[in-house]
Order: sequence, then C-alpha cells, then structure tokens
Amino acid sequence: MTSTDIGTRIERARAAAGFSQRSLAEATGVSQSTLSRIIAGDRIPKMPELVAIAWETGTTVAQLTGTGISSARAQCAARSTNDSGMDGMRRALLEFLELDEYLDDQAIPTTTGHRASTERLEALRPEHEGRSAAERFRREQNLGMQPLGDLVAVIEQATGIDVAVLDADQDEHGLTMRDPERDAVFIAVARTDRPMRQRSTLAHELGHVLFEDWADSDTGRWSSRSPVETRANAFARHLLVPLDGLRAFLGERSPVDRSDLSAVVQRFLVSPTIAAIALHDAGYIDPPTKQEWRTGLYTPGLATRFGWSDHYEALKADSARRRAPQQLLARAIRGYAEGVLSLQAVATLRSMTRGETEAELEGAGVVPADPSTLRNAPAELPEPDVDLDALDEALGAPDEDDDDTDVPKATGGAAG
Repeated sequence: MTSTDIGTRIERARAAAGFSQRSLAEATGVSQSTLSRIIAGDRIPKMPELVAIAWETGTTVAQLTGTGISSARAQCAARSTNDSGMDGMRRALLEFLELDEYLDDQAIPTTTGHRASTERLEALRPEHEGRSAAERFRREQNLGMQPLGDLVAVIEQATGIDVAVLDADQDEHGLTMRDPERDAVFIAVARTDRPMRQRSTLAHELGHVLFEDWADSDTGRWSSRSPVETRANAFARHLLVPLDGLRAFLGERSPVDRSDLSAVVQRFLVSPTIAAIALHDAGYIDPPTKQEWRTGLYTPGLATRFGWSDHYEALKADSARRRAPQQLLARAIRGYAEGVLSLQAVATLRSMTRGETEAELEGAGVVPADPSTLRNAPAELPEPDVDLDALDEALGAPDEDDDDTDVPKATGGAAG
C-alpha cells in the first residue's frame, strides 16, 4: 500500500463523510497543509493521524490503509448486465465486512438468527435443482404457498444474512460477498424504480447463498449465462411464484388472458416475464403465448391498464429507497453507545448527515457512554505491548514534520 493509495482512500472517506479538507483538519487536529500532503500522496500519515482521521470519517484504520479484508480474500456471487465488473457494490460490501470485523474485535455481539440450511441437493439439471431448492426453502421456513411480501425481511429473518439496498451503476443489479475466514455474508441489491427486478435479484442472490456459488471477488463473470446463473434464476422464479400457489390462486380458470397475467404480476410481485413462464409451467398458456407475454408486455403498462398503478407507484418508491443492513446497523449503534464507534460511522450506514443521525439516536435514547465509565484509570492499565515507533517506521513516516500540529489522541478505541 503506497502513500498515494492511502491518500486516495482518505480523500474518498473525507468526501463520503461530507467534510471539506479544512473541516476535517479542524476535527482531527491535523494541520490542513499536512492533510493536503497526505491526501496528495506526498506524505505517509503517522498512526495517531490515521486513528483521528478514521474516527472522524467513520471508517477504520484498516480501511484507510488497505490492510483489512482484501478483495482477493472475499468470495462473491453476483447478477449484472453488460459484463459489469461490479466495482461499486464490491467496494461497498468490502466496507461492510471490514466494519463487521472491527465490531467483532470490539466484542460487540451479533444478533443471533436462524441460519437456513445450505446442505447441497442431489445434482440435478439447473432448472430442476433451482425449483427443488426453492420448494425446500419455503417448506423449511414455513412460508407456505403465499406470495412473499418484504423479501429483504424474509431473507434476513430466515438466514441471518444482512441485506442492503445501495446506490449502484445501472448494470450492477445484485452482489453477495462472503469472508470465508469468518463466514460473514452480506447481500446487496441496487436501488431502482423497477421493483419486480429488484425482488427477482434478491431471490437470485439468495439462491447463490444456498448453493454456495462462491467465486473469487476479482474473477467473476457476473453477466454470463452459466449453469450456476441458470440455477439461481430458476430458484428465484419458483421461490417468488410457487406453482402450487399459482394454481390455488387461478384454480381451473381457462383460458387465461392478459387480465389474469396482470393479476399474477400484482399478487406475486414479479415481472410479466416470470409470470408468463410460471403460467406456462403450470399449464395455463401455450409456448407462443408465453413468448408473446414475455417479450411484449411490461409491468407499468399492465398496472395502468388494469387499475393498480397507485400500487405500482408505491412499490417503485419502496424499491428506490436506500436500506442499511439491519444487523450491522444495530451492532454499529451499540458500538456508538459503548464509545467504540463514531457517530459518522453510523451516519454513513444510514446515508444521513451527522446531525440527522444524532437527533434520531437521541430521540431513541441512544447516547454515547461517558468514556470515564468505560475505561480504567491510566495507572490501572497494563504496560502496552505495542511499539508505536515501529508502526510509524513501518509506514515510512518521518520522526518530525515542521508543519504538524499536535494530534489529539482519539477516544473510543483504536479505530472508528
């Protein structure tokens, strides 16, 4: 990790936290000229400076120095178009994993949740294997044959895996990332005004998790039509529209028309493409009708024609909202209350300003504890077994810097 790399990471953290260089300098006690040189890559920061910058920007020293969870260590499964490299989502999920690891180090407990079985099924053709896995997941989670409402909540509660809804490039639809050393997993999907696609992407990523479709983070061919992707697509379709549930809904109706297609789309909250495939698989329509409905009909048009456009607009508004990973956010709030995580770290997770976040937390009775109640007196502490001079030397920092001001020691832990 070079000084330029560290400077780039600090600059990105500064911008994400909403600081100007001047305001960050004032908050950290690092002179603006020194901070400018650090960001430009002309000077390696000293350890106390890194600690102060990490705390104020809501990051960790590991994130700023690139010594945390590397992309080479992480494993991924994804859904994209146009051969997207998923760079934005990969960066966001790496940051989630690094914060999760930091909270582990600070002994902030995780929320215990039920883990879905990931026992591999007998090898079948991808379509059959995907359907079998979807049926088993519904059965094990007691979901019956009814439509699934809040799919994020279903995944989080059934598997214990955190799900985030993020800003992303138009070709980045969904990404699942795993740290194999700690078996920590996060799922992310893109904010979008296409709610049915977001739901199918969530179900698709859940399929990757259950089938353990892990690939190295830097080598994934996220847009390929591989058997693994075909299986995840089949899992998503059958999870969202179980054929027995579809038959219970439509009964012996024959023939079905576009109003029935619209009703299926609205009830199960899926695209006309997924609905048409399900109707064909259940024996309601023939192959030519399936092809016509898959390629020529779209959800907005059906919603307008059949009177549920208000419902569709509400779905669009919901799928366009950011959503923080719930368990990680809960742990971050507890870390803030215990004084080991900064307010900015919580604000970043919530995609809110510091002021808004502080007001929201205070309204819920969450305030950081008095550090004096959390720390022993200096005389009571054991002798430190850390050579800070060696750390500075390893980073290549000079012993003196004429334009430095004294950097105050950060409170609340070694990183934020």
